Amino acid sequence: MKEKTSEEAFHSNSTKDLIKKGSVITIITLISRPLGYIREAIQAYIFGATLLVDSFIVAYNFPELIQTLFFSGATSAFLVPVCSRYINDTRHYSTIYATFINLSIVITIFISLIFFFLSSTIVSIIAPGFSPEAKDITRKLFVLMIPVISLHTILSVVKAFLNAKEHFAAPEVSGIVLNIVFISAAILLSKKLGIYSLAVGVSLGSALQILVQYPYLRRFKIRYSLSLDLNHPAVNETKRLFFGALIATSIVPINGFIGRIIASYLPHGEVASLSYAFRIFILPFSLFAVPVYTVAFSKISKLYHKKEWKGIFANIDSSIMLLCITLIPASIFLCSMGDICIKILYERGAFTDKDTLLTNRALLGYSIGLIFYALSISLVRIFNAFHDMKTPAIIGITSIVINALLAASLMVPFGNLGISLATSIVSFYNFSFLYILLRHRFNYRMSKKTMRDIIKSISAGIVLLILLYGLRSVPEVNIYLSLSISIMIIIIVYGVTFKNYYLSYLKKGSKHPS
Repeated sequence: MKEKTSEEAFHSNSTKDLIKKGSVITIITLISRPLGYIREAIQAYIFGATLLVDSFIVAYNFPELIQTLFFSGATSAFLVPVCSRYINDTRHYSTIYATFINLSIVITIFISLIFFFLSSTIVSIIAPGFSPEAKDITRKLFVLMIPVISLHTILSVVKAFLNAKEHFAAPEVSGIVLNIVFISAAILLSKKLGIYSLAVGVSLGSALQILVQYPYLRRFKIRYSLSLDLNHPAVNETKRLFFGALIATSIVPINGFIGRIIASYLPHGEVASLSYAFRIFILPFSLFAVPVYTVAFSKISKLYHKKEWKGIFANIDSSIMLLCITLIPASIFLCSMGDICIKILYERGAFTDKDTLLTNRALLGYSIGLIFYALSISLVRIFNAFHDMKTPAIIGITSIVINALLAASLMVPFGNLGISLATSIVSFYNFSFLYILLRHRFNYRMSKKTMRDIIKSISAGIVLLILLYGLRSVPEVNIYLSLSISIMIIIIVYGVTFKNYYLSYLKKGSKHPS
């Protein structure tokens, strides 16, 4: 009994630490995401769900995809575990930092030049179903946003080095900067530049994102120089990890990109509706999942170097538990109240009730698999922390094929719903195999407390689903009132279910302030 109590106390402490440090990301996200939706709402108001928006989304997503595939996700995946060895050595840490910044600049500029000269060909590949007019607009937008590849890659390196220091605020603050610049460009320049104002906003905002990191880098004594130490042990280790990390972290954006390519064969507005739906779907993911797995990733990376498996498993348990407690109710909320959220956020100006119905169909498909989407990404990060890039990569490659086949097959009978539903099915596939291998290879066993909390969350979710659909059956309820009541129901149901859990952590937090 004593051992059980000690184990539960250990898990309790790891959970508190995740909540404490993750809450910093959540708070900043609560500021950044509303700005993101204002950004989307302004975009929808000015341009609607039209050919122009489809062109912008495709043009923006490709350079964003490239830097995410080859640099952003992979950079974080291998840099955080490797850099954790050197966080107390300022000189070596700065040398590694400068080396990766300089490598990023050289490589991405070279890639950007290639994309510039091949822009027409690239657009024909990424939007094969577009008309000649749409392709021409997409090409021009694409050229304007090519600098995003370099700028976001540099930002990802900065983020990795700050996260390894367990500092999570600065990179999230940069998202606020991007949204403010985008909104300003859309409002001030749209009459003169039209849809091209959005491209200007993205490129300029991306540059300013890097500038706001400088004070934080100085604070942690992370210095930039012209150093390019390709023989440093950390650089040599990243060479071994890079390609596995590249494949493992690129699965999600590749699957999303494939979905948009397939959607280009649907009527105009379908690509835009998928994008609008994904923006709503990703909010609870950003609020609850990203803080959890970002903090856990940094902590587990440090613990892995010391081979402290008790602490590692406690953090895994805490991560899974927190994701289930927060994202199961979020998923149910989006499935039952998604159309209301879309109406409030987007339905004005050129965005009609028809666009709302179209977007809600896509949102439903995404929302069903929200918890598995988050869990699969979280488990990929855990394998990365163990310096195992191969396992997620192999599973990810198979999931790309499955996603493409599912999206193409389900698109025919279900339209954009089929494409978003394919994402959810593939997320479940990824999670299942990663979890099985985590148990098998590292002898991970979920604690009884975590299992109980998951069962409680599922049970509360069933009650919540019944109540929310009961609320929707009441005729002529104002959408704002309906939304407010649904949020209150979620708070009551999950507040009662996890009352002791919340109270215990509040009490412990007040006794042991950090």
